[in-house]
Amino acid sequence: MLARYWRLAGITGGLVCAAGDLPAQLLVRAALGARYTSTLVHDSIVTPFDVRPALAPALAVTAATPVGERWTAQATLDFSSSTLERHDVGGGTTGLGRVSTLAFTVGLRRPLAAGFAASLGVGGVKYFPANATGIFRQGSGAIAGLGAITVEYAPAAGARYGLGVQARYDAHRFITPALQSEGFDSPRLVHRVSLAVRAGWGGGAAR
Repeated sequence: MLARYWRLAGITGGLVCAAGDLPAQLLVRAALGARYTSTLVHDSIVTPFDVRPALAPALAVTAATPVGERWTAQATLDFSSSTLERHDVGGGTTGLGRVSTLAFTVGLRRPLAAGFAASLGVGGVKYFPANATGIFRQGSGAIAGLGAITVEYAPAAGARYGLGVQARYDAHRFITPALQSEGFDSPRLVHRVSLAVRAGWGGGAAR
């Protein structure tokens, strides 16, 4: 897990070099943190069990541009990867291989008082399992619609580099062809929460 954080940190650092000469109205933000994902599947064979991803490193890159005095239009690409785990009711945990997610959202952001800001976005998320086994043995299915809300805090001391912290919540419905073949008719609502540190480059980085 720690090695993956360092690799993501290296990607984030590379964005600094790439963002040296951004257009005046374009802002790029990168956020690196951790994500919790709720249960993907709940079932009972002999005893109940849940299947959900482990706590995952998460990297988000956002491009934004002002659309008024107080509003910013933005597009975000979000990636996370972790072990898929089965949690039995007795407390046992079994690894089921690695799964990654890639999400894309577009939305609006508005600064609030005292260094806070909030944004809303809509888009889609796609699952990428490392192996075609278990609930992904027939593929991961279509892109799922996703809605997201993010709250940020940027202290004045870090305004030069757009430094801040952010909490992101998003939700989507999850089902795969293998689950449907086993009689799961309704997609399950999945909640994801991430906490991250972010930096910004380009016009309006301090906003």
